[in-house]
Amino acid sequence: MTTFDPPVTMRLVAGSIAVLEQHHRRSGASDNELRQFAQHAAMVCGWAPAGVGERLLAELDGAYPLLPGQRAVLPELQRLARQLLDAVAVLESDHASHDQRVAAAQTAVGQLSTGIVGSAYYPHGDQWFAAAAAMHDRARQLLRVQPAPVRQTLFDAWTATDGPHHPGRGSLGQLIGSLLAAGGVDGTAGLDRFGLFYHLSCGDWTGDLVKAEHAAGRPHPWALATWRRMQIEHWQTGTAATLWPVPSPGEPWADRAITEVEAMPGERRAAWHALLAHCVPDKDQARPSAAWRKQAGPLLAAVGAAEFADHVDGWLALVGAPRSRPAHVVVSYSGFRHAPGSPRMPDRYNVRLLSGLLWARALCPPTPDAVRHLGQIAERATRKISGHGPASPKLANAAVAALIDTDHPAAVAQLARLASRLTYKSTLRLVEKGLDACATALGIAREDVEEMALPGYGLPLADKLGDGTYEVEIHGTDAVVTWRNAGGKVVRAVPAQVRADHREELKELTATVKDIGATLIATRDRLDGLLRRDRQWTGEQWRDRFLDHPLARTLARRLIWTVDGVTCAWAADAVRTVDDAVFPVKDDAIVRLWHPAGEHPDAIGAWRDFLARHEITQPFKQAHREQYLLTDAERATGTYSNRFAAHVVLQHRLNALLARRGWSYQQWRDDAYSRESPRLALPDRGLRAELSIAGIDPRDDGVFDTMATDQLRFLGEDGTSVALEQVPAVVLSEVMRDVDLFVAVAGVGSDPNWFDGGPQGRYRDYWARTSFGELTPPGQTRREVLAALIPRLAIAGRCTLTDKFLEVRGDLHTYRIHYGSGNILIAPQDRYLCIIPASAKRAAEPDLFLPFEGDSRLSEIISKALLLAADQKIKDPIILRQL
Repeated sequence: MTTFDPPVTMRLVAGSIAVLEQHHRRSGASDNELRQFAQHAAMVCGWAPAGVGERLLAELDGAYPLLPGQRAVLPELQRLARQLLDAVAVLESDHASHDQRVAAAQTAVGQLSTGIVGSAYYPHGDQWFAAAAAMHDRARQLLRVQPAPVRQTLFDAWTATDGPHHPGRGSLGQLIGSLLAAGGVDGTAGLDRFGLFYHLSCGDWTGDLVKAEHAAGRPHPWALATWRRMQIEHWQTGTAATLWPVPSPGEPWADRAITEVEAMPGERRAAWHALLAHCVPDKDQARPSAAWRKQAGPLLAAVGAAEFADHVDGWLALVGAPRSRPAHVVVSYSGFRHAPGSPRMPDRYNVRLLSGLLWARALCPPTPDAVRHLGQIAERATRKISGHGPASPKLANAAVAALIDTDHPAAVAQLARLASRLTYKSTLRLVEKGLDACATALGIAREDVEEMALPGYGLPLADKLGDGTYEVEIHGTDAVVTWRNAGGKVVRAVPAQVRADHREELKELTATVKDIGATLIATRDRLDGLLRRDRQWTGEQWRDRFLDHPLARTLARRLIWTVDGVTCAWAADAVRTVDDAVFPVKDDAIVRLWHPAGEHPDAIGAWRDFLARHEITQPFKQAHREQYLLTDAERATGTYSNRFAAHVVLQHRLNALLARRGWSYQQWRDDAYSRESPRLALPDRGLRAELSIAGIDPRDDGVFDTMATDQLRFLGEDGTSVALEQVPAVVLSEVMRDVDLFVAVAGVGSDPNWFDGGPQGRYRDYWARTSFGELTPPGQTRREVLAALIPRLAIAGRCTLTDKFLEVRGDLHTYRIHYGSGNILIAPQDRYLCIIPASAKRAAEPDLFLPFEGDSRLSEIISKALLLAADQKIKDPIILRQL
């Protein structure tokens, strides 16, 4: 045990205030510093050997040079010292009662500390820390010799998670270890409490107790799981991966793995246990080492590659599902407040195990199911969790690395899908790197790889399962399964006999349909993004990759193309010009996506009529796409545009939109290092677009909630500004369309919750101006579309289109719905009516033809019109109170 010299230590404590004042060149210590002096001086007296403490306390004022402030706290010092001396005496006594010992231990431990006022500046501060360690040693020695019931009571109190103090953290954790070291203390209740947490920083007693209980044949999986996560949090390599269960419970995939392995015969279970333990690396990494692969070979052979792949594929399908049991997180260490964490919070230890499972799975023959699971894991692991960020970038990177290393055509298709779906930058860069490597190996452009890898999913899909038949149909960007019973009648639900007797086939069909929908959305977004570029194909490539492709044709046949300069589209089973003439496409023809920029208004109108005539709903705005032409003001400014300046936007919405549209961004914080403007790379044009922004309202954590927009400019490859007149018209229009989307959707003016003007009402005028002001190009487009749609609705007689509003006459009031924001005023007083879009969804009419998909605001306006036209039937109490 370490020893200390009490008189020398007291001189250090007594001189600490003088050292602190001298260092800071000030006179007088703060009240907090004086309280700390009193506590530390009392600690020296109380833990000094018998008789020495009393003498030190009696001689303190005369034997040591105290400053006036220190003398002022002498009464408090004496009170604390006397409490500690009495407590130590009780703990050393042979006759104290249970309650006396418990109270004495609580007092003694409450006055243990390791710091000293001014220790950072004191030239002999290390002497104090050595002395403090000796005092802690004496406390541990006293606790070890207390009767077992006393130690049990203290253990239960110090590991409680419903009190105001952190259970068993820091020096208290070491003292808890002393309570357990002498034996006779049941720690299972403490493990039960510890196992409730996602992460809880406690002393070494947790790991020691978990291992001891396991060795005694009483494993505690939940406490083991928490301890493993704690080790990783503290950068420790030892996670007891050899203890069973190797997967930590609480996640559906891990629960299933534990159940399946525990159900195996002893020999098989032992082989699986060894392989699973090997699959937990000591650190986070995306790829295995050569040594790991070499050791994995015999372990995998003992299990059997086919058996391993079969089990693991089932587990991987569940990765990312909500936790089966919530784990608590500490909300505040002050007062020790905690609450259930996010159900999608991943287990950091299990992430390591999953990485190893992916490596081992890669040693087995790949299957379409396994490849699909890798893509799903990468996508789920990059989804953001509120207050946490992406769920697990490390797991996402490991899944992408496995896809890159997988020799299967479906792996490239998954990478191509992820390239259009992921927004987390580091994982997206890994995906792009993999696609680039594949393109280099094949000697073709990366875009060709993405297009050639697009799966067809066996469409059209139709088959019989048991007594039922199904058909997979594409509705827009949704894959929908239509079921028929034995009599051929369409039924809403899967037939009961199919659910009972064909579970695996049904599961496979459900997964395929989900994949089709995700791939459709990714392909749609990719085609939409190509409108800002000059991508071209030969006629033969265009037919193979788009027009005749089983999946892509559901999008391509609803778009307008130019073939050797002639604009055409698919209608009535043929490629046709705007006047419905059939147009043959030669194999060597040059095909591009058509863009309305620069087209005569009559030509654009003719194509809109074509779409309406053939009832073609485009997957995104093309014929109705907004055009942003250069203004005189922008010609005057030359190299920048103020068209979208001075808008107030919500940062979290802005960041989501930037990522979706392919812009690079960095979350803005109230510091000098996080101030990078959003930018869009246009490499095939040799340009980069940049939108200037500034933070407005930072939160307590430094992140800005709201941002102000400023100039939009274009930069060349050398980083200098480019004159707006030199930017190609299509590029200028598309970039401005993006920025208009950002300020419209992320702007507070489109959020009904901001009608009061936000903090202190500062944005009330801005909100009113943007909510009911002049129309932007999207608002003008909606007005044009509504002018054609309204006459076909049953409520047409109640509707009037004005310059900025769709006026709807209800039985109670007349309502004015703004084409741009979708917000509502009640005429004639123009009183604001707040209707959250979800409240109006049920009023939407089915089978209403719209010329394009993707404009949720247009659908919202129609839904609100239908709802308000029948305002006497409204039952929503929130709306009724406003009416």
